[in-house]
Amino acid sequence: MSSPNRRAAQALETKRLIVDAARRLFTEQGYGATSVAQIAEAAGVAVPTVYASVGTKPTLLRLLLDRIDEEAGVAELARELRSSSDAGRVLALQVRITRQLVERCGDIIAALGSAAGVEPEMAGALAAGMRRHRAGAEATVGRIAELGKLRAGVDVEEAAAVLATLSAPGVYATLTGEYGWSFDRCEAWIERTLRQQLLAR
Repeated sequence: MSSPNRRAAQALETKRLIVDAARRLFTEQGYGATSVAQIAEAAGVAVPTVYASVGTKPTLLRLLLDRIDEEAGVAELARELRSSSDAGRVLALQVRITRQLVERCGDIIAALGSAAGVEPEMAGALAAGMRRHRAGAEATVGRIAELGKLRAGVDVEEAAAVLATLSAPGVYATLTGEYGWSFDRCEAWIERTLRQQLLAR
């Protein structure tokens, strides 16, 4: 008979296998085209095990969303951004945050976009993610303004709109997916363009 610790470890491993399988299938097929039965088959478990271990498809996607900040290293970058007194570095860190989100978790973000069309709850999660992105841009611009490095003639509201737009996940996705740019090239171009638009010369 297995010990409680062993059973708990097995349950965690089963959950990981299911969530990883969902991530692969959502990426390959899209959220709407993926069934729980397919997820179960890919994870090597029975359908009832998926429901017992994790739950429904929206729950699976929520678990994937919970991974994003950790996988993308957002907390570390955000801490450095808040503490930096170099406006150029502050701007670069905001650009890097989105780069790492898309580079490391673009598949999850795409799955959320796919799910938003069929699950109202996921549409809400997508909208919340974009609000968070805009709030990050506003905080970054606020920090640049505090440092006295915002370009003359550009107000905080305009600067936040420019930063949020040019550093949006969709910009990285388009440049890498449709035009074949590397993430290094995307990041360098976005940062350079934003410096020209937003920072005092």
